[in-house]
Amino acid sequence: MRKSISSVLLLLVSFALHAEQSYQAPLVKESLLLDIASGDITVAVGERGHVLIKRADSDFSQITVPTQSTLTAVTLVGEHIWAVGHDAIIMHSSDGGAQWQVQLYQPELERPFLDVMFFDSRRGIAIGAYGLFYQTSDGGESWNSVRHAEFLNPYDREYLEEIRKEDEEFYQLELNSILPHLNRITRGQDGNLLIAGEAGLLAMSDDDGQSWQRLESEYTGSFFDFVQLDSGLMVAAGLRGNILVSEDGEQWETLQTCSTATLNSIISRPEQLAFIGNNGVMVKASLPLQTLPFDPYAAPTNNCSPSAGVSVSQTESKSALLNAVSVDGQTVVTAADGIYSLSLD
Repeated sequence: MRKSISSVLLLLVSFALHAEQSYQAPLVKESLLLDIASGDITVAVGERGHVLIKRADSDFSQITVPTQSTLTAVTLVGEHIWAVGHDAIIMHSSDGGAQWQVQLYQPELERPFLDVMFFDSRRGIAIGAYGLFYQTSDGGESWNSVRHAEFLNPYDREYLEEIRKEDEEFYQLELNSILPHLNRITRGQDGNLLIAGEAGLLAMSDDDGQSWQRLESEYTGSFFDFVQLDSGLMVAAGLRGNILVSEDGEQWETLQTCSTATLNSIISRPEQLAFIGNNGVMVKASLPLQTLPFDPYAAPTNNCSPSAGVSVSQTESKSALLNAVSVDGQTVVTAADGIYSLSLD
């Protein structure tokens, strides 16, 4: 009987936590929006549980979802939508946004999810702060937490292995406390996965994220995006405008922009890469990229010259540009001041 009462109380608490609805903002299209995904529909997400959907020739309109947690990332598979964010929340809609289900909500973790990817309607991965890594094989009906020591640098892994020989429980506690933030997960060539993160983390997986190989670049700042071009070239961008480029994941060079604005996303175009970032900064670089040897200890100079084929500009509002997709032939960005089209020509 006591177990039944506890179960009922747990259900009531869970319902109360999930019963709140997203704030319906009059100027929602000018609010902080953090991510956008496009397919048959286009979905943008942001602060206070804001979710905006665009269908066919219609404009973006806000829909009601069962949370006011800030949503940081969204992904689509057909009519399926998954959105993740603060309070370790994962939400799902199977009908293009008409109805929503909270699949995971763990505010006690005090760790946000920062990105999400699904391979199909069943298998997916959500990643976030302090090594947060959850995976599902049933469309999110259940999510399993995994800790990947492979994301750590070799010195930290060596330290942890010494601890593990003495105390497995303490090893797990330490691993959970020192894993870096996982900022972005993307699909590379030949089906491999790429992760960009804190403390110079760049990692690759060739088994759908079951195991990972850390790629060492000697850079110790944060990366916020990591892509692989059709040629196989790998490009990572992040803190203070750093852009690193490699053909093999071992030898890295830099693309000189002379801008120190943090870069949040990479946009791949047929003959050009574009990078968008803080302070409304946009970097455009013609392909093939003209790179220079990378020196992690080089001090900034006043006589900087951008690499050949590189141009830097800034939006009038100077608001942070966060993510972008192509919608009806236009580049649509989510930014600190809302959602709008952005010319990259």
